[in-house]
Amino acid sequence: MSFPSQRAYRILTERLELRCYRPDDAEELQEISARNREHLITFMPWALREPESVDEKLELIRKWRGWFDTGRDFIYRIQRRGETKQIGGCGLHYRISGRGAEIGYWIDEGETRQGFATELAAALTRFSLEVQAPTRVVMQVQVENELSLRIPKRLGFHEDGVLRRSSEWPDEMNRDMALCSLLPEELAQSPAASAKYEAFDDLGRQIGSGE
Repeated sequence: MSFPSQRAYRILTERLELRCYRPDDAEELQEISARNREHLITFMPWALREPESVDEKLELIRKWRGWFDTGRDFIYRIQRRGETKQIGGCGLHYRISGRGAEIGYWIDEGETRQGFATELAAALTRFSLEVQAPTRVVMQVQVENELSLRIPKRLGFHEDGVLRRSSEWPDEMNRDMALCSLLPEELAQSPAASAKYEAFDDLGRQIGSGE
């Protein structure tokens, strides 16, 4: 059995819906990524490739879906509950050694400072530790990204230290990343323990919830 065995294709938080990308999301993904290029390029190296074409986004979505189906990686589209407009993206990445999970996120420039990133990070942390059972959940944030660094601190993550020159950037020296982690036994003392969520598999069956 692959790890993790429980795969959430759709997750609801108090205000947000996270779901696996579909091919018909390609055009909107192309538009929001290109529009947010200047907003994201300081801290997101993939934004340097923008703008990409709709066909390139379609190929990405096909790759992401393959990763979803094999349990390799989980990359979500973000929208408000009850709405259809994309307002960002996030990931629950099982690429950490020792069966760990990593959370990443980005929010549309016009939707920032509303607590969406903290809300989704808390929900993903709780879902991952309660349902998928990794050895730890981590967040890696560029040390200069003060706003984003506040999120793991708010959620009670331990500040493990700085991974010096660990993040590759095109045409320049690698950048330093702050590493923060939360262990399963630390969840109960974290604000993430009270995050509300509902998680569903690819058949729409509920596989986890937090009240």
